[in-house]
Order: sequence, then C-alpha cells, then structure tokens
Amino acid sequence: MAEPTLFRRLVIGQAIGSFALLFVFTTVFYVERNRTVAKLTAERWTPALRAAAGWGDRAPATPGATAVRVSDERPEGAIPSNNWAPRISALRATLREEGVPAGEVVFTRGVPRATTWIAVATPEGRTRWLGFQDEVVESYVFYRLFIALILGFAVVSLASGVLARRLTQPLEALRRRIESHNAEDAAPAAGRGTPPAAGEPTLEIAAIESAWLALAGRLAHQESERSLLLAGVSHDLRSPLSRIRMAAELLPETEGIAARRASIVRNVEVADRLIGSFLDYVRAAELPLDSTVDVVAVARRLVESRDEPADVLAIAAPARLAVAHTHELLLERLLANLVDNAMRHGKPPVLIRLAADGGGAVLDVEDRGPGIAPAARTRLTQAFARGDASRGTPGTGLGLAIVQQIVRRMGGTLSFETVAGAPCVRVRLPAA
Repeated sequence: MAEPTLFRRLVIGQAIGSFALLFVFTTVFYVERNRTVAKLTAERWTPALRAAAGWGDRAPATPGATAVRVSDERPEGAIPSNNWAPRISALRATLREEGVPAGEVVFTRGVPRATTWIAVATPEGRTRWLGFQDEVVESYVFYRLFIALILGFAVVSLASGVLARRLTQPLEALRRRIESHNAEDAAPAAGRGTPPAAGEPTLEIAAIESAWLALAGRLAHQESERSLLLAGVSHDLRSPLSRIRMAAELLPETEGIAARRASIVRNVEVADRLIGSFLDYVRAAELPLDSTVDVVAVARRLVESRDEPADVLAIAAPARLAVAHTHELLLERLLANLVDNAMRHGKPPVLIRLAADGGGAVLDVEDRGPGIAPAARTRLTQAFARGDASRGTPGTGLGLAIVQQIVRRMGGTLSFETVAGAPCVRVRLPAA
C-alpha cells in the first residue's frame, strides 16, 4: 500500500467531498424533475381518466397521449411500482387533487412502449384499471444523469488533482531543499541564506524554511562546539598520560615495584584507548569524503595488524573493491570497531566478508556469539550506549555509534543480519 502523502490526502478528500455534493445535487434534481414531470403528466391524463372511470361527461382530446385502455381486472403480468417513488407519489397525489381517486399503479411490458395502469375507483364503488401507453417520465433519464454524475466527478477529480499539486509543490520543494542540505552533510549556518526555491513559496512555507534554517544553524553550531570540546579535552589529556607512563617506566627495578608499574602502564593504555575512541567519534563527523579507497587493502592491513590466527580472525574478499567518496581512516575505523565488537562481545571465529553490490560495496563482520537482541539494536548505535549495563566489560559505548556515523555520512545503511545461523553486522555502501 502506498504511503499516505499530503497530495494524495488532498486529492482523495476533495474527490470525496465533490462526489458527495454532485450526488446530492443529482439526487435532488432527479427527484424534483420526476415530481414535476409526473404532475404535468397527471394533469394531461386527468380528463381522459375521469371520463373512462365515470367521473366526467366526456373525454376531451389529450394531445400527445394515446387512448385510454380499460380493464375490469388487474392486468396480467403487471409489475408493481414503488408507491413511495417520487414520480408515482406525485402522479397519484396530482390525480386525486384533480378529482381522480387513483390507487395502485402498475406497469406492463409492451411494444413500442410499456403501459402504465392506474387503479381508479368508479362512482359505483368498483375498481377499474385504466392504462396509458405514455410514460410518466422520459426514458433513460436516470442513466443520463448517472453518466453526467460520473463525468462531473472525473472533471472535479482532475481539477482537485491540479489544485492539490499546486498546494503541495512548495512543500515538496522545501523537502527537496532540506534533503539536499542533509546530503551535503553540512547544516546551513544562520547567515547562509535560503537556497533558491522552485517557484514562489507561500508565506507559510517561507516561515517554516526560515525556522528550519535557524534551528539547523543552532544545531550545527552546538555540534561544532561539542566536537571541538571533545577533541581538545582528549588531545590535552594525552600529554599528562604520556608523562605518567614515562614516570612509571622510570621507576626503579626493586621488589614490589614491577607489579605496580605494570598496573600503572596498563591503566594508562586503557585511558589512551578511551581517548582514541573519543577522537575517532569526532573525526567520523569531520574528515572529508574526497577519496577512492580499496576497502580490501584496508581490511587486510587490519587483519595483519591484529596478528590473530586464521581460525580466530579471517577475511573473505575479492582482489580489489574500490569505494568512492570516502576516507581511508574512516573505513579503517569502521572495520576496526566492528571487529573489536565481534571479538569482545561475540565468539571466534570472526569473519570479515567483502563483496561488490552493483556499483557499491557490502561489508559483513560475522562471529559465533549470541548476537545483539533486536530490542537493543537501535539503542546501541547511539553514543555512549552500553550493552553491559553493569559495565563489567571494558569499553566506551562509542564503537557502533562511530560505525553508524561513518555509514550515515557515506549514504549507506547499517543492519544486523543472521547468515547461516551466525550473527552478522552488515554495512552497505552505495555506488558513487
């Protein structure tokens, strides 16, 4: 089912409203026309009916009407009429006003026309059936009105579509401009100005766009300040950590000092890795995407640098797989974080599988662990989210957040799959 859009809702709403109005107008017109024609027919039939029923002296000429057919019995094969129908009720009421005690009205088929029979009471109290081969209303009026209703509905629907398109075009143009800003991965600053619009926007659309530009500018400024603060603090912390490590390594080789020195160095390394994760998170949003990188070469260097046995960490990839509009460091951090997560939270063997996908690429990292619960997947791609609430497992909670940020910047998708029973984190990068 197509997703509901403002254009579709406007067209459907206007079409339904127009159809209802046309239906009411057609119904009223049809009813009133039948009543009017039935009254005129009744007035034209009255002299002949009065004479045939014995209520008048003679039957004057009735131009346009055939002779009255008389029967003392109900006509054979008579088709009952709906006495509540507008034309029948108007016919009977008018005849009674003219002094003809009309009762039931029936029809019989005939050639070239059907016969309309009216039960009329005679002065003697008997019922006499009087018939005219003259229709109460014009033939095929209902069908002509129905065709007119359909044509009117089609015209109104077309006009509604044109009107709705004109109303929604400024919104669609605004959506495209916002998407173009997002695709550039740079929120507009407050003084950047409004991009050119397709057509003249309305005052409401201009106000919405102005408010969005202001909000996007504030968010961009806040994000820039946050990244600057995080990068500055992380960079400044590395200097004292380096001095602490150097001081620890200069401690004398006396009994009891070696274990404490190793503990200091180990904790300094943990802190350094945490700071490195913070810097990676900042770089993921700032490094330019202006290179074409062989992701297979990046993955092979990563595997070699970890120096793991083939039954613990392996790679399955073609000889070369180029990814355009990216940065080598970002691809390296993307794969490194996925492998770190698999090694820390999953079970070996861990497999990096790379494959071409049209003009893009698919990067899979599989392991034999329990995987990530579906309910936790969205949360774990947010910054500083941890799968282990007790923090018993070391980490910053930035691994998948960095991956998500890099993938989003490259216009790709991050998903969690199951391949041959093994959990797999899949990254799809689009074609250039």
